[in-house]
Amino acid sequence: MYRVLIVDDEKEIREGLRLRFPWVDCGIDLDEIYTADDGETALELTEQLNPDLIVTDIKMSRMSGLEFIQSLHQRCNFSGKSIVISGYDDFDLVKHAMQLGAIDYVLKPINIEELSQVIRKALSQIREERLDKQNKLLLENQVHFALPKMQEEVVREAAENEYNPYWESRMMHRLGNLQLEWLTQHKLALMLIEVDDLKAIDQGKLYRKEKELVLFGISNVVKQTLQEEYAHPACMYSDAKSRFVIVLSCNHQEQLCSIKDIAVTCIERINGYVKVKVSIGLASTVGGIKQLHEMRQEAADILEQKAVYGGNRLLLRQDLGVDAEFSELSIGNVNEMFDLIRYGSDREIRTVMQSFPEFVRTWGATNIKDIQQKIFEWLLELFKKAAAGGWKERGWERNPIAIWDRLEQYDTLDSLRIQVESYLVSIAADFRKNWVPQSQIISEAEKVIQRNYGDNLTLHTVSLEVHVTPVWLSKLFKKEKQQTFLEYLTEVRIEKAKEMLGDVANKIYQVSQEVGYRDPVHFTKLFKKNVGHTPKEYRKLRGIIDE
Repeated sequence: MYRVLIVDDEKEIREGLRLRFPWVDCGIDLDEIYTADDGETALELTEQLNPDLIVTDIKMSRMSGLEFIQSLHQRCNFSGKSIVISGYDDFDLVKHAMQLGAIDYVLKPINIEELSQVIRKALSQIREERLDKQNKLLLENQVHFALPKMQEEVVREAAENEYNPYWESRMMHRLGNLQLEWLTQHKLALMLIEVDDLKAIDQGKLYRKEKELVLFGISNVVKQTLQEEYAHPACMYSDAKSRFVIVLSCNHQEQLCSIKDIAVTCIERINGYVKVKVSIGLASTVGGIKQLHEMRQEAADILEQKAVYGGNRLLLRQDLGVDAEFSELSIGNVNEMFDLIRYGSDREIRTVMQSFPEFVRTWGATNIKDIQQKIFEWLLELFKKAAAGGWKERGWERNPIAIWDRLEQYDTLDSLRIQVESYLVSIAADFRKNWVPQSQIISEAEKVIQRNYGDNLTLHTVSLEVHVTPVWLSKLFKKEKQQTFLEYLTEVRIEKAKEMLGDVANKIYQVSQEVGYRDPVHFTKLFKKNVGHTPKEYRKLRGIIDE
C-alpha cells in the first residue's frame, strides 16, 4: 500500500488530481491520498503521515515547491519520492528541484497519461527499494542467526587443533569478520563443562531426546549466567563429547578468581534448573589464542580426575592431589552440615556459619518474613537429618512453632545467624555424649582402601562406606594422617605394585591393572613420580630381569 500527498495552492488543480487521476489503476487506495494547500501545511502532514510519494507544484505562495522539497529532507527526514509540476518557462526551477531530490517532473497543463507514466515510474522505484530493504533485512537476520554458529565453528577450530602458524593469517581474518577480534587482543581463560553420568541419562531416558533437552537447558543456563555475571567477552561451543567449552576474555591471572565464582554459579544453577549434575575443569593459566588448544587439553585432563575426586564440582589443577575444594563445606548441603554437627568442634561450626548470610542471599528473598520462613524450613530439614542420625531431642517435632516464634523475633541476617548457630552448637553437644572418634572413621576408611585398592575407588565411594560426606572424609584425612585421600590411596597402590613387581611372572601392565590403574602409561608415570624409578628400572635395581 502506498500513501500520496498532493501539494498545490490552487484548489482546482489539487482536487482535480485527487479525484480525476486513476489512482486505483496504479494500486493506490483513494483513502491514502491527502492534499495540502501550501508548503508549510504539507511539511506538517509529511511529519504525521510519512507519505511514499509527493506531487507538488513548483510555484506556490508563502512557500515555494523548491523550499518545500529542500525542507522535506532537512526537517522531515523524508525517504519517499517527489514529483514537481511546473510551467514551460520554469526549466531552471525544475533543474534545481531535481538537484534537491525530486525524481521527475510534469508540465502544465497536466497530461493525465504523462503523469500516469511518471507516477508509475516513481512507484516502481519505491517497490524496488522496499524489496531491496526487505532483502537486506532478511540477509541481516540470516547473518544474525548464523553468526553464533559461525563463531562457534571458528573457536572450535582454534581450540580443538594445535596451533599452526600457516593458518594464522586466515584465522585472524575470519575472527575479524565474525566480531571475535577480542580473541586475538586479550588473554584468554578456558573452562570445560561436562554432564556427570551423561551415558546413564541417555540410556535411561524417560522420554525422547532427553539428552538433547538436558544439553539445551545447560547451554541456556550457561549463556544466561555469562550475560548476567561476566562483564567481559566470552564464547562457547559444544565438542564431540557433548561437553561445553567456554573461552573467556581474561587479561590477568587474578581475573581467574571471578571466573571460578562464575563456574560455581553455573553448577548451582544447572543443578537447580536442569536437575542434573555437572563438573567443570578450569585451565590453570591464561594465554593467547596460540595456547588455546593446550588450555583445552589441560581442562580435559583435569576433568578426568573427577573419577577420584567426585563430580558436580569445580576441578582445578592446583587442587588435584590435595582435595582443596573439599575443604569448604556447603551450608546448603544438609549432609555436609550434619557431619559438621556430628564431628566438628564449636569453633568449626562458628567458622562455617560466618558465611550463612551469603548463603541466605542466594535464595533471592528480600522480605524478612520470607527469609525467616526459609531459614525455618532449612532448620527443620537439618533437624530431621540429625534425628535420623541418632539425635534424641524431639521438642522441635512436638512444637515446631516455638522455633518459628524464636526466629520471628530477629530481623537481621546477623542476628538470625546467631540463633541458627546456637541450635547447631546445641545439637553438636548432644552428639558428643555418644562421640565416635574421628580416628575410628579414618581407620574404617583405611580398611576399605586396603581391601579394594584395585577397584575404581573415589573419595565419594569410600565416604559412602564409612557413612560421612566426601567433604568430611577429606578433612579427616588431612587432619588425622596429614595427607590427602588421593595421596593415601596412591601410597597403598604403589606399595602393592612394588610387592607384585617382585615376581617376574607379573607383567607390568598386569600389575597396573591389579592395583587400580587401567592405563599402564599413567601407572608408569605415577610410579616414577613416587618411587623415583619406572617399574622396569625398579625391577632392574632389585636384580629382576624382565623377559
